[in-house]
Amino acid sequence: MRRSKMKLASLLLPLFLVSSALVVVTPGYSFLPELTIPAGGGTPAANHWSMSSFQVQWNINPSIGSNVTGTTSVTTIISNSFSTWINAPNTSANVTAGATSSITQEKSPHPTINLICFVCSDVSFGGTETLGITLSTSVNGAGLPDGHGGTTQFAGQIIHADIAFNPAVTFDTGGGTGQDLRTVATHEIGHFLGLDHSAIAHAVMFPQAASVLTTLSFDDVAGISSLYPKTPADVGTGSISGTVTMTTGAPVFGAHVFANSTTGVDPFGAFPTIRPSPIGALSDTAGNFTISGVPADSYLVIAEPLDGPVVDSDIGWAAAFNQPSVQTNFTTRWH
Repeated sequence: MRRSKMKLASLLLPLFLVSSALVVVTPGYSFLPELTIPAGGGTPAANHWSMSSFQVQWNINPSIGSNVTGTTSVTTIISNSFSTWINAPNTSANVTAGATSSITQEKSPHPTINLICFVCSDVSFGGTETLGITLSTSVNGAGLPDGHGGTTQFAGQIIHADIAFNPAVTFDTGGGTGQDLRTVATHEIGHFLGLDHSAIAHAVMFPQAASVLTTLSFDDVAGISSLYPKTPADVGTGSISGTVTMTTGAPVFGAHVFANSTTGVDPFGAFPTIRPSPIGALSDTAGNFTISGVPADSYLVIAEPLDGPVVDSDIGWAAAFNQPSVQTNFTTRWH
């Protein structure tokens, strides 16, 4: 089993980019799921819950400290934030509110409780720059205990997740002061569902919190719908795939490749809360990438190094491929 922790914190060699539009290839990673290396090795598996093994629920401890201000209850904030993801277009994820909890220690044994906690003092936040932390447990294969009396179905299956909000940070639930709680909660719930950080600046899953950002971007939708696809889809999508190499022909690992619409068409117009943004992916050790969840349109495809503001330490990509870090020794190119 793998325990992961995700948190929200407040020009050298040329390369070549080869791409083809709206084709399906393997492997395909939407930007960016958290990944688990299967038992025995092989292609890293995208972390996500099974919606058929057991009912996935979240359990809030509604206790708060004086750091949480505002007129809306934290339970309502969390419920609305889950709804943002569950109701995303092209997505089918049955996650519900479970019983409230009185647990105040994240490390307490509670395998069937996915705790949402504002007063857990045993979580190491490392300072007020960290607003919240999601700790999840995934497995590296099928047939393992799932903590609910059954066995796991696949490598990368999430079987437990907790979200802790930093009690040293002032949060605003509406009409109060401090960091907007729903913005932080929506981001952390993305981790709860299996998404890693995104290098798309307008995405909810971008690792630095905006003042207020509670609606999903195209990139967020591509990510969540790749983990929990809906059939039939609300909006038809395909993928863009290709390879990033140096002029020497050597593959580039961990290039951030993203597709940006050149037309301004809004394929999610029937979903007014979904915001336009580029949709991205990272290249694998062979330099291959697949940007999935891409609506039909005309795109400019750009490859850039993760050299800021999002950097290697913000994501788990390199570790999942047994690499020391992603490559950044190249300049941005487009196609």
